[in-house]
Amino acid sequence: MQEKDKKMEEIYIRNQKNIYDFLYKYTNNYDIAMELMQDTFLKFFENYRYLNLSEEKTTMLLYSIARNTSINFAKKFSTKKEIPSDLDNFTSSSKLEAKEEMKDLEERLYSCLQLLPEEQKTVILLRNVEELTLIQIAEIMGLSISSVSRLLVKATANLLEIAEQKGIKF
Repeated sequence: MQEKDKKMEEIYIRNQKNIYDFLYKYTNNYDIAMELMQDTFLKFFENYRYLNLSEEKTTMLLYSIARNTSINFAKKFSTKKEIPSDLDNFTSSSKLEAKEEMKDLEERLYSCLQLLPEEQKTVILLRNVEELTLIQIAEIMGLSISSVSRLLVKATANLLEIAEQKGIKF
């Protein structure tokens, strides 16, 4: 295996879980997220294979490609929203009930998230789920840091308003 191929394999291994998680949370569909993740890495390998990027730049670029790929997919197809139903079958206990309540709240919030415009959904996911900094998000989205900050405030307010309309209480 050539040195570049080995480096590409390391990039894939190091980033595939985070990119998949981001895409799943964006699409709320396992199969589509897997397909988009594969497309993301293919685009990265085809276009950036010979550049010697730092690990952080590589990660930011992968998130940018994943975001753009998912937006393009959403424009072409209407995605089915799939809510996972693989709850563990344990005996009833207060811990289990609390865990189930949190999982239910999370699922309902993700359904609200799907109602936000693309940019707002992206900024919420990158900041609150992927825990990226405003600087990293700005780079991924091609916006200024102040624009990302304003977008995040607006997206959070809109998400809370949608949740309130659906009767979700925190």
